[in-house]
Amino acid sequence: MIKKSSVKEKILLQLKQKNKLSIVQLMENFQITDIALRRHIHKLEQDGYINSFQEKQTVGRPYHIYQLTPKGEDIFPSHYQQFSVDLLKELEELKGKDFVYQLLASRAEKTTSEYKSKIANEEDYLNRIEKLVQVQEEKGYMTDLQTNTDGSYTLKQFNCPISSVAHEYKGICEQEVDLFTELLKDSKVVASTCIVNGANCCSFLIEDNRK
Repeated sequence: MIKKSSVKEKILLQLKQKNKLSIVQLMENFQITDIALRRHIHKLEQDGYINSFQEKQTVGRPYHIYQLTPKGEDIFPSHYQQFSVDLLKELEELKGKDFVYQLLASRAEKTTSEYKSKIANEEDYLNRIEKLVQVQEEKGYMTDLQTNTDGSYTLKQFNCPISSVAHEYKGICEQEVDLFTELLKDSKVVASTCIVNGANCCSFLIEDNRK
């Protein structure tokens, strides 16, 4: 997992969470000068971790927008994604796609059992959600839990350690919704956005069905 200590690391983390940011937007998260921040950004561009493009305004000059490059994305937890994809593809060639989905379903069952053991002692509704978020954070999903005005919750995951696999085998995303639904028995869980579909995070609306 990337550390959150240095300025460069914090820039990368902000871009991972927000997807695309301008200098002005980045400055909101730092207590250093504009010149100092630009120096760090320039170094990250030189090293190939971020790139930039110009965005036009209705009034005034265009301004630069910064985003992570594939190299920048690779510093975040990936759980050896390409190796996993290659292995699954070989299995698909040998056994067929149905066999791969059976394998993924078996993995999902084991994951559910693992998660259940970690939150089994949490009887309070909110505590169960927070424990689930904690487990996801430990697994590298870069989570953020928000409380909505109607009493529901939104779980955002800014990193997907298995996104390459999910690109090839879409059923994994559905398995994650099923996992959350199984763990939060009194909840309705709906996937709102997905990194695989181009969003900057995977987000899930969690509604309390006890009301």
